[in-house]
Amino acid sequence: MSGSGAAPLADKGNSSGSARSSQYRPYFPPEASIVLVGSRGSGKRTLGFIGATHLGRRLITEDHCFQEATGTTRGIFLRQYGNQEFYRKNVEVLKQMLDNHRTGCIIECGMGSLSYPAQKALAEYSKTHPVIYITRGSHRIKSLLRLGDEEAARLEIADLAHRNCSNLEYYNLYDPSGDGAETPPENGFGNVSSRLKYAKEDFSSFLDLLTGQGVIRSGFESPFSVAALPPECRSFTYALSLRLSTIPAIDLVELEAGADAVQLKIDTWSPDLQKLIGKHVATIRRNLGVPVIFQVENYAFEGTQLTMAEREHAYFILMEWALRLAVEYIIVDLKYSSERVSHLVRSSGRTRVIGQYLSRDENPWGWDEDARMTEYNRAKSLGCDIVRFVRATPKESENDFVRAFVNRIESIPDHLPIIAYNLGDHGRPSLVANKIFTPVTHPIMNTTVSKSQIRQFLPTASEAMQALYQMRILDPLHFYHLGASVFYSLSPAMHTAAYQVCGMSNDFQSLQVSSLEDIHRIIHDQNFGGAAITQPFKVQILSRIAAKSYHAKAIGAVNTLLPLRTFQNSSPLDGSTESLLRQANQRCKAGPIAAYYGDNTDFIGIMTCIRRNMSPRNAIQPSKTTGLVIGAGGMARAAVYAMIQLGCRKVFICNRTVENAEAVARHFNSWASGLSSDGEIVRVLRSTSEDWPVGYRQPTMIVSCVPARSVGDHAPANFEMPMQWLGSPTGGVVVELAYLPLDTPLLKQIRRVREETKQAWVIVDGLEVLPEQAIAQFELMTGRKAPKRRMRLEVLQNYHRYEE
Repeated sequence: MSGSGAAPLADKGNSSGSARSSQYRPYFPPEASIVLVGSRGSGKRTLGFIGATHLGRRLITEDHCFQEATGTTRGIFLRQYGNQEFYRKNVEVLKQMLDNHRTGCIIECGMGSLSYPAQKALAEYSKTHPVIYITRGSHRIKSLLRLGDEEAARLEIADLAHRNCSNLEYYNLYDPSGDGAETPPENGFGNVSSRLKYAKEDFSSFLDLLTGQGVIRSGFESPFSVAALPPECRSFTYALSLRLSTIPAIDLVELEAGADAVQLKIDTWSPDLQKLIGKHVATIRRNLGVPVIFQVENYAFEGTQLTMAEREHAYFILMEWALRLAVEYIIVDLKYSSERVSHLVRSSGRTRVIGQYLSRDENPWGWDEDARMTEYNRAKSLGCDIVRFVRATPKESENDFVRAFVNRIESIPDHLPIIAYNLGDHGRPSLVANKIFTPVTHPIMNTTVSKSQIRQFLPTASEAMQALYQMRILDPLHFYHLGASVFYSLSPAMHTAAYQVCGMSNDFQSLQVSSLEDIHRIIHDQNFGGAAITQPFKVQILSRIAAKSYHAKAIGAVNTLLPLRTFQNSSPLDGSTESLLRQANQRCKAGPIAAYYGDNTDFIGIMTCIRRNMSPRNAIQPSKTTGLVIGAGGMARAAVYAMIQLGCRKVFICNRTVENAEAVARHFNSWASGLSSDGEIVRVLRSTSEDWPVGYRQPTMIVSCVPARSVGDHAPANFEMPMQWLGSPTGGVVVELAYLPLDTPLLKQIRRVREETKQAWVIVDGLEVLPEQAIAQFELMTGRKAPKRRMRLEVLQNYHRYEE
């Protein structure tokens, strides 16, 4: 299942509790409460709210606990009882707050965390719980709190004490989407759509990483998703090599081009480097959305006055700093003592450790020497998760020895994932053949200077992928958009552009089909790679599918069809998650097709757009929030499922044919009966002439899934909302899935209502939803990270071709 033949590794933590430094703990109980500390203005309260909503936990604030314990506010208490009693009470309340909320909470600490007794209590708490120090740019805090220079400097110095009582650190990047958020915007790429949409995505992803549920959940729910297997367990993954000192000169968004991770190389050193590293790690995560591999270059300390011992100490301080930032991988040079390396490994938590043997000198050692196996075994005994061997070579014949060495490792049962390649003018073939985290560059980085002179030998991710097709290691495959009315499809433009960016030799076309038999004739080809399925076949195709994702089963509809092949020497295809993961790792190969797998990405597009555009005032509350879905077809099923996934437990559905709406409601009420106290989550509105049901709030999430133009014999819906259904005082999000025409009757109505009532309705049109589901579809079909920005751009550039 691994790119190197290795199985995914189990967690490094052990039940006996390995020795470690006081600041780090490998794992925490799954339900352990998460504590946020930091200065005023760092954004703790906002992030706490985001985190509690994302994880479905209670948000506990120190201010609330203080008032609950004393019956009054902090300000009044201070005036009544004086500084000393106020100080003592702060500490008492903080300790009680921590002790009384040990599980299932996000805890936001206030000003009380600055005292020494409070920080001592937090340090003790951090032995069993994540305590995250929230930081932010000093100038941003100064501006938000309107502080003078002297006061801002004092606050910054005092704030640093939080580092001593925390075990994790999170840099809260500035979010431009919060600017001007009081006026509900129009939808459109580049426009503000809700407050802090990037901050929501950033911190939610960080918490998924921290809790460790992402890969487990993805593997179970959708084995073909990119997140279902970590990169070291997939075939031919790439790490974009990026130096810390060059980041300010590069537009990171432009680097989105096929890499599976970013190898952040620390190429400079100063005693106060920590906050800068935290900021750049956060920037990489926001702009590129891939794991971070942290490496400290040997030359980082050149030009400093540090002794060799001091350099080693500084090296491991930076490594421990990377663990505080919860980077996904660290590269540790195995030239250091076993004691130092094993201590780092024991402290690494969910961060994977790549043990490295590197030689920049030509002819220092041979790949066929027994010493290489000794080094591999040492790395394994130290607890490394992956081993990397890199050496400079003067001749091309050395590349054959690399392959022989890797084969030798891969013949060992339960071997570690192995990275091995040569560097230099003749090393390119070994780089292309390497299967895990091959270092790559990007064309726009040619303007920056490479201190190590390694970049000149590196391919781009696209070049490396093209070489795999040229060598017939990967096969060109055919992909399709199949449905009764696909002439206006934008899928070929999006997918074809993505293939070009990633260096893939596939093709994608739209074909109109009228029956399941038409579909079967197309998908039986050995070079069939996958298909996007649209109406009216999303439900019908289920009868031809042998295995379905958790999402497709829940929705009862499929929009993505993938082949399950019969390969030589492969394990039998039994429909298990392990079997499907093995298939997913060979999806870029042609071959005889034994069966088909179905998935659904429609709900991802809808869910992403609702989450991104929902304002904090309308945060979903299961007992109160209501959603409304217009339609009863495959997309309507996806919309209902998206709302349920977001936590909504009161979903209404309205459709011209009531019987179809009732069938959808029965399906979901049967599937999700345990999620509601009365067993009913989806309810049917029988007519638009009805008043909104008594006892339920008006909807703050509305998704229209009906066509705005004729499809076959069906006339356009031309749907508008009954005004009484638009009574939400806080507005909400209206998602229109139709995009031909783009300005539908419903969206025109919402604009009028917004203008007349000043209610905060945010409009999401079909051109925003479409690429989101296609991005997920591309990743399911290819196993590669999608070039999201390029795919979104293709929609905007090609939409005009179908306008009437």
